[in-house]
Amino acid sequence: MPRPVGVMFTKLVPKSSSAVPGCAGYGRSMHFAEAEALIKARGSTVWDIITDARNYTVWESGITHVTGELRNGGTIKIRTRVRGSRVFRLRVQQMPGEVMTWTGGLPLGLFTGVCTFTLEPQSGMTHLRGKEEFTGPLRGLFAKAMADARQPLIDYVNAVRKRSEILG
Repeated sequence: MPRPVGVMFTKLVPKSSSAVPGCAGYGRSMHFAEAEALIKARGSTVWDIITDARNYTVWESGITHVTGELRNGGTIKIRTRVRGSRVFRLRVQQMPGEVMTWTGGLPLGLFTGVCTFTLEPQSGMTHLRGKEEFTGPLRGLFAKAMADARQPLIDYVNAVRKRSEILG
């Protein structure tokens, strides 16, 4: 079984699908971290775990406090073990059973962080992929926080795998 893999990347991406290198709209920089695991559990079990805000502090999710609901169109406020007392306000979007995103940041797109969780069935198991993307002109001011995002994401995906396989 593949173990969680974490990677941090920086790349230039087009601002739109029609952007071409060297032309207007090209060259927005993005940082992202990824982690993934193949889980010996049904997708519905994994989905129930990642959308159950009340129990995030029960297992080793890395989240120490959650208010709000993990539902489509909802808003949550979280504190993490890594960031201590800092509260993150995140908008939640979902395609139930498949994809959930948490989006937060600064006004006017000065800095945006998007965390996406994707579930895909694979040979009777579930492939979970977590990806955090950071964009915006003030992205450089948050460089240390972005570098620190890699390990907590790996830990989160691994903890979801463990909890899912226990609950079956």
